[in-house]
Amino acid sequence: MKKLLLAIAMVFSAITVQAQSADDPWWIDINLTNNKFSYRFYESLYDFGNLDNSGFRVGADRYLNNSLDLEFGVTYGKLRHENIYVSNVFDVDLRLVYKLANGYLIKSDSRTAPFLFAGYGLSDFSKIEGIYEEFEEGMYNHLPLGAGLEFKVTEEASIEAMVSYRKSLEQAPNYMQYSLGVSFSLGGKRDSDGDGVLDKEDPCPNEAGPVENQGCPWPDTDGDGVLDKDDQCPTEAGTLNGCPDADGDGIKDSEDACPGVAGVARFNGCPDTDGDGIQDSEDECPTVAGTLNGCPDRDGDGIKDSEDQCPTVAGTLNGCPDGDKDGVRDSDDQCPETFGLVSNGGCPVIEEEVQQVLDLAVKNIQFNSGSDVLRASSYGSLQQVADLMKENNFDLKLSGYTDNTGNADSNLELSKRRANAVRAYLIDQGIDGGRISADGYGIANPVADNSTREGRAANRRVELEIIYR
Repeated sequence: MKKLLLAIAMVFSAITVQAQSADDPWWIDINLTNNKFSYRFYESLYDFGNLDNSGFRVGADRYLNNSLDLEFGVTYGKLRHENIYVSNVFDVDLRLVYKLANGYLIKSDSRTAPFLFAGYGLSDFSKIEGIYEEFEEGMYNHLPLGAGLEFKVTEEASIEAMVSYRKSLEQAPNYMQYSLGVSFSLGGKRDSDGDGVLDKEDPCPNEAGPVENQGCPWPDTDGDGVLDKDDQCPTEAGTLNGCPDADGDGIKDSEDACPGVAGVARFNGCPDTDGDGIQDSEDECPTVAGTLNGCPDRDGDGIKDSEDQCPTVAGTLNGCPDGDKDGVRDSDDQCPETFGLVSNGGCPVIEEEVQQVLDLAVKNIQFNSGSDVLRASSYGSLQQVADLMKENNFDLKLSGYTDNTGNADSNLELSKRRANAVRAYLIDQGIDGGRISADGYGIANPVADNSTREGRAANRRVELEIIYR
């Protein structure tokens, strides 16, 4: 026991010596403790949970780095449960403490700072009484394992709570130890002007100043209220980071291309009144935002709205769409997808030879009375029509008609079938069906007198009309 006390005295003596040359790395812990004893005796496990085994603990902490401290501690207390077991416990241990408030897991300046620890220690059990007296007095090795929580009250003092499990490495009791106490600095730091720089490191100990200037205040040479360290023009008074800015546009005069008129940084201090990204000196419409040399062009066709006949629809013909480029804008073009003549409403003129083929086909398309089956005499003319469609880019509209013989509803259906019979023939000759429309109109629009045989034959017809898109 004397050897143990001598060792403790030597450790505290070493602490005192080191503290004289360290910059506040040492802290002292003083805690009230209470032990909870658990130990198997024969076939029974005594779990003595009454927290009436009070004692105390004194420790010294040595800062190693942001994550680790080294702590040496001395504890004195009791293990007691009625008349079953009573003993005094004196232990010393050396712990490595891992701090969670290390700037990685938790902010280092957090007021609440949890920590974990593990180490090695010696426990001395003495004055053992009760039915468990066969346990011998003496010193035993143990491992202190635990966790704690520190609450920082000031920079130099904290409240801390810990729970430690003393795991014996020999045939000795294991027990839990709970503690609550205070921790305080031994460094005695002094900062007379309260600027965060200790007097011993502060060239201006009685005049507060920033840490980055070693505790001395920064000068303001030009007296403009901006400290020299932040003043881009330290010898010339100004309002913009310490520099003159006559027009107040946030660009210092030495870099402002228009120092007398407020402007924007994009144009080196020159104005862009309408905010369209084109400076006024180059903007054809300086007071109205626009994208075309500074003027509005809502449809983006390269013609400013004031000159665009169709300002909301992009186009190339005075600003209006002209899809087929024939000089007739689409809204007025009867054939907006096909190049044509202005004089013909934007549609191409049907060549005489083409019209002759169509007219001949109309005459030669024949059906038997009451039938939608094409006569063979129709094939030659229809083949010429198919050849024309292959050589030219036009569509065809087929309109079927009948004479007035028979029921009107039946004639209407018959006229549709006849028009579609002609359409089917042309498709068989290789014409895309999407280019041919077919419909029937029955007895409507007769071209001859239905009271004669010849007139009725003429009315049984399919008309062909060229359609340009």
